[in-house]
Amino acid sequence: MRKIFLTMLCLAISCTTALAGEIYGTIKEGGKPIKAGTKVEVKCAKGSYSAETDNLGSYRLFVPEQGKCTLSVKSGDVAPQMTVNSFEDSARYNLVLEKKDGKPSLRSE
Repeated sequence: MRKIFLTMLCLAISCTTALAGEIYGTIKEGGKPIKAGTKVEVKCAKGSYSAETDNLGSYRLFVPEQGKCTLSVKSGDVAPQMTVNSFEDSARYNLVLEKKDGKPSLRSE
């Protein structure tokens, strides 16, 4: 019985440390929330994860990897991007979509 308990405990600990958290936040454009349905994508070393904004400009996606990733927001024909970090816990990124030199760019608020 003790061996089974220790085995289950080891499995539970290894599973929780292998998971990463979520990336969430809001996106504004011109001081207002970005339109609902705007695609947000996070690309990491092992995969790509996407979500869409709601009517408040909020997004939330689960990223099962930890480390540096690239977050992009689809705006028309272009998708400005920025580097974000995925952690074991949640990470909040409130973003602003703006134009610099006539091109869409993304920055943290």
